[in-house]
Amino acid sequence: MLSKQDLKRAVPELHTDRLVLRRLTAEHVERWWECASDPQVLTYLYGTPEMKEYQVLQPDRLGRRVEEAFRSMSSIHFAIMSKDGESMYGVCSFQRWDEHAARAEIGFALCKTFWGKGYATEAVGSLISFGFEQMGLSHIVGRCHVKNDLSIRVLEKNGMRQQPPSNSGIKSYWQEMGIIVYSVAQSEFQLRKDRAALYASSREHGGDSVAP
Repeated sequence: MLSKQDLKRAVPELHTDRLVLRRLTAEHVERWWECASDPQVLTYLYGTPEMKEYQVLQPDRLGRRVEEAFRSMSSIHFAIMSKDGESMYGVCSFQRWDEHAARAEIGFALCKTFWGKGYATEAVGSLISFGFEQMGLSHIVGRCHVKNDLSIRVLEKNGMRQQPPSNSGIKSYWQEMGIIVYSVAQSEFQLRKDRAALYASSREHGGDSVAP
């Protein structure tokens, strides 16, 4: 399995049918900033466009934050690119990577132009597979706003399930912000993968008794 030191030496490109995921660089950040400045994108990235955190994340500072995260290996950010590498659709990442606990949080955002085309589902699926199969993660968490229906569908299509809120009676920071939490375990991922392979094999041999 790839350790933090392995990935610090070289982050592999991840390929899907339509996309290539590459390590996010300063050049990508400049291109992404145009998308991230869209008010609708901002709403789901930071809660509201007026949030103080957004005000300080100008491209140069955002680029430094991405580089600092890479140096510490607390996060790994990818640019979501078209197969030919000409178009940038958005970003996705593993954040808060705890190598000892074998868990990380997945994040993603697309330029509004590319919403609803399945790119996020494809990118997140590739990242989840990479996390479980190459990074040795045992658990992946995802968060999104309760009103962000598109992101909710992306997480659910990739086998993630919403987690119940805390029963402490005290709302957490995330609950106050309207953020809901999804997660998937490696065992659930593997079961889903095995069922999909069995279904594909059944279809190939003319059967239809196995549900995907």
